[in-house]
Amino acid sequence: MNVLSIDFGDARIGLAHATTDVKLALPLRVLQNTPQVWKDIQDILQEYDIDYILVGLPINLDSQDTIQTQKVRTFVEILKEKFTGTIELLDERMTSVMASRYLEKGQSIDVESARILLEEWLEKKINL
Repeated sequence: MNVLSIDFGDARIGLAHATTDVKLALPLRVLQNTPQVWKDIQDILQEYDIDYILVGLPINLDSQDTIQTQKVRTFVEILKEKFTGTIELLDERMTSVMASRYLEKGQSIDVESARILLEEWLEKKINL
């Protein structure tokens, strides 16, 4: 199964991908969050033959929704109109903090956050 992980942001959207056969989360790219993003996402879905999408859901430390949580939910509703496969929302509370620790010079925190989200998901799936 080919999986795409999305770290949604107002300005940028980080992407990572993996195949469950290899179980290795790889950074993909950053997209600018403009109207063009939907065409870019469609192109990626086709190019990587994506079956499954993970989207990070920003929930605060008290497990409450934030303004950004609603933006992500709106993004996912539009994504559901464009993608017929499974879309799963995952708690991303600490991914940005973890990503900032692992970043090397020139890397995108958005892509690294998407990669970490995917890596954690793969680890859970492997252990099931």
